[in-house]
Amino acid sequence: MIKTNFKHALMLAVGVAGLALGSTTVVSANANDGGNQQYSATQTAENSQTVKTMETTDTTGNAAVVSEALTLAKKHIPYVWGGESQRGMDCSGLTEWVYAHVAGKSLGHNTVIQEGHVAKQTVAQAQPGDLLFWGAQGSSYHVGIYIGNGKYVAAPAPGQYVSVQSISSSFMPSFSGHVV
Repeated sequence: MIKTNFKHALMLAVGVAGLALGSTTVVSANANDGGNQQYSATQTAENSQTVKTMETTDTTGNAAVVSEALTLAKKHIPYVWGGESQRGMDCSGLTEWVYAHVAGKSLGHNTVIQEGHVAKQTVAQAQPGDLLFWGAQGSSYHVGIYIGNGKYVAAPAPGQYVSVQSISSSFMPSFSGHVV
């Protein structure tokens, strides 16, 4: 825990120092996801605006997908790498499960494969039931189901459970997709 707090403090100090010195790159660390993302100062401002926009998005849309995702989030299903059952799921196992059980669609059990089953769009265009992807197109590394109002359901990381999470400018999805 001390290592994580030190990492966050260091990243904050580097970011503040960089902004004070006129740096155009801000590094964001999300210890829970084990990754770093780099954003320019402009992208950070745009991400903050996207979060605000998504928080006011109407939650109409694919109600059955959202309902199933929320049901799974209440069942305390642990993160299990490669898992795709109620005994344990990883992020793409969760999205595969929901779409297979609700819509009868097999998305595959890999974020990059799942990208091939969506009409790609910006994060700001996401509607409830759409998938949110982290990472560049063709090399995404995390996926969740957007449920509206700036929130999504995901299987986040080892030691955690399938849960409802809030989109934040510090761990912003890279793009979204409507399942076709």
